[in-house]
Amino acid sequence: MAITAKRTGVIATVAIIWLIATSYFVYLSLTSEADSDRRRDMREFQHGVDFVRRADGKYVLIWSSSGSPLEPEEADGDEWIHDVYYSHIDPKNPQLDPVTLISAPLAQEPASSAINDDGHIMVTMEDAWNTENVLAQTFGLYDSDMSPIKAYQQVVFDGGHSGHVTAAGKRFVVFYSEEWVDGGGVDDLGSGDDVLMAVYDTHGELLHERDVAVGDRTRDWWPLAAGSDRRALLVWQRFVDDKPYARLMYRMYDPVDDKWVKGETELVKTQEYYTYDVQYIGAIDRFLVTGAYSNGGGFAFLIAPDGSISARNTSLPPLVREAQPAIRTVNGKLLAVYPAAPDRLMVLSLTKTSISLEKRIPVDYRWSYIGTDGIFLDDGTVYFVSLSANGPKQLKVSVNLD
Repeated sequence: MAITAKRTGVIATVAIIWLIATSYFVYLSLTSEADSDRRRDMREFQHGVDFVRRADGKYVLIWSSSGSPLEPEEADGDEWIHDVYYSHIDPKNPQLDPVTLISAPLAQEPASSAINDDGHIMVTMEDAWNTENVLAQTFGLYDSDMSPIKAYQQVVFDGGHSGHVTAAGKRFVVFYSEEWVDGGGVDDLGSGDDVLMAVYDTHGELLHERDVAVGDRTRDWWPLAAGSDRRALLVWQRFVDDKPYARLMYRMYDPVDDKWVKGETELVKTQEYYTYDVQYIGAIDRFLVTGAYSNGGGFAFLIAPDGSISARNTSLPPLVREAQPAIRTVNGKLLAVYPAAPDRLMVLSLTKTSISLEKRIPVDYRWSYIGTDGIFLDDGTVYFVSLSANGPKQLKVSVNLD
C-alpha cells in the first residue's frame, strides 16, 4: 500500500507539473498574439476620416479604407491598398452608405477633406500610384454632391506625404510633408523632414506655395491645418533627438494676402507623437488646438487670428490620436466634445478667453488611433464615426449636461 500511495503521489505531481507547463505555454501563445496585434499598424486597414458640412446642414463623410465592406485579408501584405469612400449623412437619421470616390492601385491615405464657401470639397491624400517618387501628395476637387470639378489625380507635390487640407474662405490650403528620415519616432520608424504648403483657388488652381519649416537643422512632420475666412493655422510636430516626445509647433498664415501673420512658435514641449488636433471655432473666432502629453494628461489652447494665445487648459484628459470633435452651441454654451483615451468623451466649454472641462462620459468602445470624427445630431446627442480593422464604428452618445 505504501508503494501504491507513493506511485499515486508521483503521478499527481507529474500531472500538476504538466498542467502548469501547459497553462504557461498557452499564456505565452496568447500573450504573443496580443502583442502581435498591438504591434500591427492598424492604418493598413483604414486611415483618415472627415465630416464636411454642406450649406443645407447635411454632411458628407469621407474616409480611406482597404475595402468596403472591409476584409482584413485585403489589408494583409507588404503594400497597402486603400481607396477613398464617401457617404452622405443626414443628422436627422444618420446612415452609413459607402460609395467609392477614388479607386486606384496601391494606397490613397489618409484621406483629408475640407469644404469651402462655394460648397466645393477638396480631398487630398498621400498617394502611392503613378508617381515619380515613392509617394506624392495628390487631390481631387468635387461639388457638394461629390461630382468632380477637377477630378483625381491632381498633384500637389511629387514626393509629398502625410498632407491635410483646410478651407479658408473660397481658398484651400494643403499642408504636407516632404522626405523621410529613418530612426526615432513611433516604433523607431523615423520622421518626416520638412513641412510645406500649397494654396489653391475654388477651382483647384494653384495660387501660392510656401516653405513652412524646412532645412537640415530640424525634422518636422504630421502637418495639420484649420481655416477661417482669411486665416490658416498650421500645426505640426518637431522631432527631438533621443526623446520619446515631440515639440508641437504652429504658424499663422493669411492665404488671401499670402503673408505670415505669426512666425514659427512652440506651443507644447512634450507632446505625444501624432496626438493633437486643430479646429477653427467660428462662434468665437478662435482656433482650438488640443492634444496629449507624452507622460499623460492633455491640453487645449485657443489661438486668436493674430496668432496669440487667448486661453489654455493644461490639465485635461488625453486626446485620442487622430480624433476630431463634435462642436455646437447648446443653451448658450459653446461645446466641443472630443474622444479621450482610452474609452471616454470629454466635453469642453469654450469662450474667447476660457476652456473648461464640463464632463467626462464613458463609451462602450475603445477608440482607435487611425481616425475619428463627430457631429452633433441635436442639442443632446453626438454621433461619432471611428475607423477600425473591422470597418467604421458608429456611436451615438448622449451629452446632456443636466
